[in-house]
Amino acid sequence: MKTTLRVMMCVLALSLAHSFIGAQVCPSSANSDKLICGIPQLYGPAGLILPNPNHQAHFQASFQQSFTPLNSALSQELSILPLASPASAITFTFDKALGVFTRTTESYGPIFGERAETIGRHRLYVGANYQFFSFDKLDGIDLKKLPADFKHIEFQVNGQFPEFEKDYIVTTNRIDLKLHQFTLFGTYGLTNRIDVSVAIPILDVRMGVASSAHIVRIPACELAGNCNDRSSFGGEYHFFDANNPFGSTDHTFVTSRSAAGIGDVIFRLKGTLISRERLAIAGGIDGRVPSGDELNFLGSGAWGIRPFLAASYRARVSPHLNFGYGWNGDSILAGDISTGQTARLPNQLYYSGGVDVQLTRRITLATDFLGQRVLGGERLTIVPFTDMQGTVHNDIPDIQPSKGSFLMNNLSVGAKYGIYRNLLLTGNVFFSLDDGGLRAKVVPLVGLSYTF
Repeated sequence: MKTTLRVMMCVLALSLAHSFIGAQVCPSSANSDKLICGIPQLYGPAGLILPNPNHQAHFQASFQQSFTPLNSALSQELSILPLASPASAITFTFDKALGVFTRTTESYGPIFGERAETIGRHRLYVGANYQFFSFDKLDGIDLKKLPADFKHIEFQVNGQFPEFEKDYIVTTNRIDLKLHQFTLFGTYGLTNRIDVSVAIPILDVRMGVASSAHIVRIPACELAGNCNDRSSFGGEYHFFDANNPFGSTDHTFVTSRSAAGIGDVIFRLKGTLISRERLAIAGGIDGRVPSGDELNFLGSGAWGIRPFLAASYRARVSPHLNFGYGWNGDSILAGDISTGQTARLPNQLYYSGGVDVQLTRRITLATDFLGQRVLGGERLTIVPFTDMQGTVHNDIPDIQPSKGSFLMNNLSVGAKYGIYRNLLLTGNVFFSLDDGGLRAKVVPLVGLSYTF
């Protein structure tokens, strides 16, 4: 127990030190190796700069407007990934009359849901599990075919607006985002009605981004109705290859980055409020510590608390219900990485329900409907592109950022198998049921746990 407390104190101290480190931003003078800078610096540290020595490309502001909300949406969603419940699979109570511990549940319990029973006085539950996420959609938009279009910024030459500023750039982007998540967890029973838990995620995040860009030119000769001699109109101003200014209108930009480390540690306190022969109701609170590096998508960058209620019924078929609400602090993930300004991460309303069934003495099947409503998060929608003249191009898709609330509902199906005594093997599959937020269609989980 003393060793466990020392580990908790070390994690808390490291988290406090991390929270006071000034938030880094993506520098415009050099490439950063941080994952959060992968998209903003896809075209270079200063954005989309074309190689015309006589004319600076004026697409950088449009670039920031299109991709900064996308970056925020990706990083915010990665900070609210579901964790398997740290509650014990086998619960006990101390029978004073017999002077022994007796098991209080027939099944091994849920996998992602939370039941009201506590582990039992002075019992210890430890375990580890592994989850794999391969994200494919963000707000229903295919991450393999994500559009973003850049207008030319208006500026004047000798008091007039040059015609070449009507050029624009269309891009089709592919984001490959994968996450390996290992979670260590433990629960200790302070009394028969109160236990404490800790969950320590260790993350390996890998992100690759490819952008196929195409310059759509509106040359001055077309506006004048005479393109017989293009050089008489000053040639081309926007191109990707200085050695081929007329023909280089297409280019593909590629970057890939990865990071690994500890995520945000979660501490839990849970206590039984009502305990009947089979029905139990418990209340608890989760505290999230910003121990993960948010600039590498390893954590949220903000403190968070989530009080919750859990109700369960003990039987061979055991139903359970959970409700909770999470409050979050300020983080660079919700702010502006170009300035370092932080903002508050969206709060979430959590709800879930399911059953765990004792199929045999050693096998428990578990299923859960898991949901959350994210309040005021970053959203992305597909809209038609509108050029500098206000013309709407219905055949050219673009992305538009906004803020709003949305649902993230999932179905969890799995089983627990008793290998030997109190050693359990867990397998589970997590399915997304809607398109809100950052989603992976299927998320597998495997884990081992033991109750002492």
